[in-house]
Amino acid sequence: MKRIYHIFITILCALFMLVNISEGRETNAFSVYLYLEKQKFHNSEDIMLSIQVKNVTNDEIAFYIYDSPQRTDLFDKARGDDADYTTFKPVVFDMKGKNAELIVPYIITGKDKLETVSWMKKREVKLGAGETFMHTQNLKRIYNFEAGKNYRLKLHFFPFIGDVEDEKKVIISSNELSFKVINDKVYMPYHAKTPGGVTLTPSEVILLLLSAERDNQWERSLKYIDIDKFIHSYPDYSRKYDLADDYEKKLIENEFIRFLVNRKNDYLVDYRIINEEIDNNGLTSQVTVDASRNGMIKSERVKYVYRLEKSNENDYLWLVSGIEASITKGGRK
Repeated sequence: MKRIYHIFITILCALFMLVNISEGRETNAFSVYLYLEKQKFHNSEDIMLSIQVKNVTNDEIAFYIYDSPQRTDLFDKARGDDADYTTFKPVVFDMKGKNAELIVPYIITGKDKLETVSWMKKREVKLGAGETFMHTQNLKRIYNFEAGKNYRLKLHFFPFIGDVEDEKKVIISSNELSFKVINDKVYMPYHAKTPGGVTLTPSEVILLLLSAERDNQWERSLKYIDIDKFIHSYPDYSRKYDLADDYEKKLIENEFIRFLVNRKNDYLVDYRIINEEIDNNGLTSQVTVDASRNGMIKSERVKYVYRLEKSNENDYLWLVSGIEASITKGGRK
């Protein structure tokens, strides 16, 4: 009997250890790390939180994400998900430990969590050994922040939410971030001294651009260019730009600006304004320029048609939004 008793106790201990090991593998299979692009945000800015989930085991593991049915794409990098407080739950509190005000729709309306996830789309994410998954959340859609306050941030990750047995299992982010929300800068509008105001014509803006390029001082005239639109006049950059997310677009814009500033394979020699046309709406215009460029092999005359835009009739400044170029007659050296 003693032998049977000892065997029974041994089996129970083994089962208990297996359960603990199994549970440990589930809760220790992930590591979660948080990123913010900066530590100070104006109160009109979105606060985009990047979340890195990593499989720290040698096996394939999976977790669940619930997507809002209103989403038209798989992953809204620019603005964050509309109902993004299920699998990933950021915890934001001020320096006194007081939690920021939650504004998640199903939280403030008092709806049950299971009722909420029932109408959302469940998606399984599988990670191989050592693989990572990046997720982006817009904290401004989850919390109401007060300007002038410092906040701290951590995250509760519920990998098995929606499963009755395991949905309460949580992993806390391995790091804690801090950030501050400040008031927007207030700019005093410029008031012209004369009733009519002082404005630059489209032709004057183009002359500033060409003068800066000829003097090899492109930097001083970049303020007259709408880079987001102007870049589409250059196919090598436009294709990449249209497929990029917000972060990649900033990198492509910087690369494009370096191209404009450092372009030295042909030099602008002279130029003259041929024509200026302003549309009836007063918001778009075209300026035609005849220019001469001196390259390494030959000199060429080029006809440029610049497109300029402004957002409303009262704007003081036209911005260059596009350009078309065609080679006209030129002379060889």
